[in-house]
Amino acid sequence: MDEKELLFSLLEGSRREIFALGKRLFDKPELGFKETGTAAIIRKFLDKHGMPYRSGLALTGVKASLGSGGYHIVLAADMDALPVSGPDGPVCIHSCGHSIQVAVMLAVMNALQQSRLLEGGPGRVTFLATPAEEYVDLDFRRQLIENGSIRTPSGKQNMIADGVFDDADCVLSCHVMGDAGFEFDVNSTLAGFCAKKVRFVGQAAHSGVAPHEGRNALHAASLCLQACAYIAEQFPQSAGVRLHPIISQGGVSMNAIPDLAVLETYLRANTTAELMELQSRFDAAAKHCAAAIGVECEIEDTVGYLPLSQSPTLCRALYQNMQELCGAGRIQENVVSGASGDIGDIAALLPAAQFGFGGIEGRVHSAEFAVGDPERAYIGTAKVVLGAIVDILRDPGLQERYMDFARRKAAYMRDWLHLD
Repeated sequence: MDEKELLFSLLEGSRREIFALGKRLFDKPELGFKETGTAAIIRKFLDKHGMPYRSGLALTGVKASLGSGGYHIVLAADMDALPVSGPDGPVCIHSCGHSIQVAVMLAVMNALQQSRLLEGGPGRVTFLATPAEEYVDLDFRRQLIENGSIRTPSGKQNMIADGVFDDADCVLSCHVMGDAGFEFDVNSTLAGFCAKKVRFVGQAAHSGVAPHEGRNALHAASLCLQACAYIAEQFPQSAGVRLHPIISQGGVSMNAIPDLAVLETYLRANTTAELMELQSRFDAAAKHCAAAIGVECEIEDTVGYLPLSQSPTLCRALYQNMQELCGAGRIQENVVSGASGDIGDIAALLPAAQFGFGGIEGRVHSAEFAVGDPERAYIGTAKVVLGAIVDILRDPGLQERYMDFARRKAAYMRDWLHLD
């Protein structure tokens, strides 16, 4: 029996435990940086199978490693759930499938542990449960930043800043995909984004008696709305620019010239260079629209996620193992997505790949989301990861490294996270 056959056999033997683990995780939905119950389930599983771990990383994250020395593969799994609209109001559920990620990667670690293939072997594999991937509940996260509990709104960003990835050589991850017509997807992109909040500050006046004595902040915000529409047309369609601002505050009385208007928006683009250019053009538009009306302009930036550009080498290893399970015709390649994720930040620093898997039913990010086919969602996905690990550790040609990681991280901390 070769290494893959042994690992697949061990995986199949733990099928019932994996399915039960997946259900426990799915039934414990928690928002980002609040995943204490999820972390407890993970710790209990690792304790049961005798895998030492560290917990409390970026508040709720958990890390467990097998093997020592050699090429180091990190298996990243998101922990958090999402608030969505339910029949009786907002509910929190695992509508993006993060509970599946955790169960899959723990199943992979369990099979590797039982096989003992990494004992004195060719490399090291680390399971890393990462909190707060979904960009929600931002007031809570801002409070955590203010009191010093975290430094950024994202789990992976905090882990980067805290050095959790400093000894990694590459990162593998997986995520549910929305297209049910395929078994897997590989080498997809994710857009990068950041958030902007612009406060236009004018001067109040009586709107009937002496409007000319005021400076209408809402006029500046309205002008900026138009500018945003024109800015988006300055980028090619391939840039994936998305710019849909809202005016969240525009005055308190119809009888007074608004002295404060607030415009908020996400800026999205497919590449880091285009995202940076979009930020620059947006800031210039907001400032000049304010100047045209004679009001002040204050721009508040909130760090988002970088675009995802995957490692072709790692994607090739994943693709080969997908083919062995379902054939090339069932694999979707090179999807360009307008969604975003903090795996993009990891991929800016380390070779990384995040593939898509099926086995779900209902719409992603909806209350109807569910695991429809546990065999596909858990077992098939874990086999792809296990097969890729074996191939990467066997073949030095697949062991991609970024030798300039320290330089990349320093630039990322300075220019993107704005942290020393």
